[in-house]
Amino acid sequence: MSRTPRAADLVGVDFARVRTNAPRRRVWLPAALAGALLAALALAQLRISIFQLRYALGEATAATRALHEERSRVAARLEGLRGPERLAKLAEMRGFSTPMHVIELAAPRSRSESTSDPSAGRRP
Repeated sequence: MSRTPRAADLVGVDFARVRTNAPRRRVWLPAALAGALLAALALAQLRISIFQLRYALGEATAATRALHEERSRVAARLEGLRGPERLAKLAEMRGFSTPMHVIELAAPRSRSESTSDPSAGRRP
């Protein structure tokens, strides 16, 4: 019989030359703590940015409301300035009167209409 080991005899045999009895380091624990710290910091930054956006949105809403109120005031003033009664008083103060005769003129023809009609350019 030969002394060469068979594959079944080698199962479970440790071939390491130096065997250390030192405990394994737990590398995953500091990595997990660092990951949790980074996640907490990211969450805090997200909440801060949400508060900043809400504050800016509140300011923008207040500014929009003020602009709408100012627009309403300006529109009311403009309607007052365009009022027929006011314009009639101003016309009377400046000496305007109602016209006695109205002459209606025909609207001038456009170039495209005058070029399409050959008799348009002729004089009678």
